[in-house]
Amino acid sequence: MMKKFFLLTTVVVSLTISVFSQVKKVLFVGNSYTAANNLPEKVSKLASSLSDSVYYDSNTPGGYRLSDHATNVTTLAKISQEDWDFVVIQAQSQEPSLPPEQVAAEVLPYAAILNDSVKSNNPCSETVFFMTWGRKYGDQQNCANWEPVCTFLGMQQRLMAGYMTMTEQNSSTVAPVGLAWKHAMDDDPDSLINLYSGDLSHPSAAGTYLTTCVMYAVMFQKTPVGSEYLAELTENDAQFLQQMAFNVVLGEDYNFTFFDTYTNINYDLSWQSWFDKGAITLADFTVSCTGNSYFFTDLSLNAESWHWDFGDGSTSSLQNPVHSFAESGVYLISLHSGNDCFEDTAGDMLNVVVNTTGEVRDQPFVSVFPNPATKKIMINLSPHLSGCSVEYEILNLRGILVKEGVIHCDERDLSHEVDLSGQNRGMYFLRISSDRNEICQKLIIR
Repeated sequence: MMKKFFLLTTVVVSLTISVFSQVKKVLFVGNSYTAANNLPEKVSKLASSLSDSVYYDSNTPGGYRLSDHATNVTTLAKISQEDWDFVVIQAQSQEPSLPPEQVAAEVLPYAAILNDSVKSNNPCSETVFFMTWGRKYGDQQNCANWEPVCTFLGMQQRLMAGYMTMTEQNSSTVAPVGLAWKHAMDDDPDSLINLYSGDLSHPSAAGTYLTTCVMYAVMFQKTPVGSEYLAELTENDAQFLQQMAFNVVLGEDYNFTFFDTYTNINYDLSWQSWFDKGAITLADFTVSCTGNSYFFTDLSLNAESWHWDFGDGSTSSLQNPVHSFAESGVYLISLHSGNDCFEDTAGDMLNVVVNTTGEVRDQPFVSVFPNPATKKIMINLSPHLSGCSVEYEILNLRGILVKEGVIHCDERDLSHEVDLSGQNRGMYFLRISSDRNEICQKLIIR
């Protein structure tokens, strides 16, 4: 997603600012899955650790179903008392995984009633359906009569189908918490980080922390990776769960496929799937070049207006503009897109070189491999840099320098190995600069 590069360039240009601070008002409607370990409070604390703020309220009576909330005086009063940015709705842990005909009769109508209540109070409040997780060894209570829920994976697939149906029918957003649990366990309920409490259903401290990270990524469209709020976890466990949440909610490489033989729906889910039925705007774009003309292609989700800043004093309100640069330089390109309720900004650094014929090209001078990386990366320099010095810096998400070095270019050896074995897993920013060029990009260490 282009947005990640925008955060990168902000850190590189000014190390005192890593992200734009945001304030969100959030109402949590659910039951003991939300109340366990005080999820709303943890979302607020995680946001604060990343310079954001969450004002929250909740109504989470134990065992409540959507039908209970749809007629509950307290729930309906809380929905109407604020212009919420988000109302997070969590169903009873089993009901979205029931047979499709039962879900259609007993779950979906009440999801619609609650969403209608949210929109009637404030058309710009976004309903976020909280996709929960399968029980550790499946739903043994319903297994005898409904075979798909007899295992964690089977129950998770049914929950996913139920929540995605709610999301589509109500033009809303989904928080894919259950899929993040699946991703973290890698289909192994007995994985080293135990996400379950003793009843094999409710979340442990680690389970609530992973849920917290997913909620933050969905509501702020920013990564939780780098947060220093660890709750009750070790640093390694917290960093791992932060990364799992990022991978599922915003990771460009995440994909979940499932063909539902009961409804004949083929689910092919990626990060766009959580947002594309709702109203949250996520800005994104690509750039291509022919001669001296740059073609900017909007890839934003849920956008109805666009404002481009090309970094040279020129702007455009077209969705897909074409622009030419008069002089060589490194330009910060930004796209601000939005609709009546949400807005977002994305950006990228563009290295423009104007030659003597007036032709403009974006000429890369370095490549980095592999990315994501584990123990090392190779920085490969373009041959035209032979004889110069190139500096590199690696910064964490808070803009703190964690590694730096100088590469002395030699025409016989234009590759340089950087040891990463001492770095924690997570997302970093890599800046490489010579006397003529500079690039900034994200670096993921696994």
